[in-house]
Amino acid sequence: MNSSMNPQFKTALYYLVGAAFLAVLAVAVFESPNLGGDPNDAPQTAHKHDDAAATLYTCPMHPQIIRDEAGQCPICGMDLVPAGDGDAVPMGASNDAIAIDPVVVQNMALRTAAARRGEYIRSVRSFGEVDVAESEVAVVNLRYSGWAERVYVDETGVAVKRGQPLMAVYSPELGAAQEEYLSAVRADGVDGALARSARERLASLGMASSLIDKLPGNGEAYRLITVYAPAAGYVLHKNVVEGARVMAGTDAYRIGDLTSIWVRAQVYEQDAPSVHVGMPARMSLSGNPDEKFDGEVAFVDPGVDRKTRTLGVRLEFANPGLDLRPGMTANVELQVESRADALMIPTDAVIRGGKRSLVFVDVGRGRFEPREVVVGPRGDEGNVPVTSGVKEGEMVVVSGQFLLDSESSLREAARKFLDAGRKQSESAGNAASDTHATHDHVDDTYWTCSMHPQIIRDEPGTCPICGMDLVERKR
Repeated sequence: MNSSMNPQFKTALYYLVGAAFLAVLAVAVFESPNLGGDPNDAPQTAHKHDDAAATLYTCPMHPQIIRDEAGQCPICGMDLVPAGDGDAVPMGASNDAIAIDPVVVQNMALRTAAARRGEYIRSVRSFGEVDVAESEVAVVNLRYSGWAERVYVDETGVAVKRGQPLMAVYSPELGAAQEEYLSAVRADGVDGALARSARERLASLGMASSLIDKLPGNGEAYRLITVYAPAAGYVLHKNVVEGARVMAGTDAYRIGDLTSIWVRAQVYEQDAPSVHVGMPARMSLSGNPDEKFDGEVAFVDPGVDRKTRTLGVRLEFANPGLDLRPGMTANVELQVESRADALMIPTDAVIRGGKRSLVFVDVGRGRFEPREVVVGPRGDEGNVPVTSGVKEGEMVVVSGQFLLDSESSLREAARKFLDAGRKQSESAGNAASDTHATHDHVDDTYWTCSMHPQIIRDEPGTCPICGMDLVERKR
């Protein structure tokens, strides 16, 4: 390029190059299917304007100029043209709605579902282990030492009845106490002070009252004392064999009633506030998941396990058929929340991001509107309750909404760019009007911006758009 080119000509050439770049940007922004809908609809909607849609107008040379009505560009004076049908907003939709071409919608495999009312149920699921109810366990623990000369129940796991003989014990300690009682009876009678004292000692050693009453009539001590089952149930533990020594204070048998069973489970810390005593519980065994057992929460641990960060829960279930056996693994389900008439949407429709949740609502005519919603925890059927943001019957996007979210973010960025350009153009237009109003009263010298020749001043200064120093020119 010739270095002696007229400066004014060079400025005009820069202006034309910049205008061409902005024109290309305008085509990219307003004719893109993702931002403006189907460009084939533009010729039809350029002449339409009804109550259901609002047409926007822009300058072909300055796409940052956006107007709600037809007119002229405040920068170059060209007539504004419709921006296209893609910017027509359906009635009831906000300006945040984005338009997607129907072909693109099909390619994106967008699926929608209606917000509906129904029964909302939320359950907490966990794993548990079947255990013997501690309240249903009886212990056979002798208060005297001796030898088990006969063992009648010699197997663990067998069922016993209340009062059934378990073993016969020879105890020198108990035999001596019986002889002492007989001597007291012979000396002072059954009601004597010594006899009463000796009788109390026998009772404290655990000898049955019925046997004590028979001692005076028999006239001699019992050599073997039979130990009976204190309760009906199953032998859970046996610590005695025939001929072995039985020590005082040692558990010889543990008998448990399995008609009522416990299940110990753990729930996560975040679910702890929802669990309480008396809550309905349902359980199934890992080996037979189709069979369900109904029970309730009987106890909730007061604290959370520091290592596993879980809360212990004890459940009670009836076990009349003995289908639940100690040690089995169980799948536990606690119903923590239930609503009869809740407004729900599919969980897949919700885009969770930080402090807010979004859904995209199909508002018709190929437009999808982002909505901020307030939702609750996921329910058992894959739905979440909605308290605000969506109305009953509205269609929400459940598949492909992340692509819509990206498109919405792009549109928002473009809108911010256009809003900034609109503010600059309004400022430039006002400045140009003020300059032309006083143009007839000044001489042939004026100041303008090299990058924005529409800026004209009667005195030196800076450009209100880019901040560059104004240069002196001749009219």
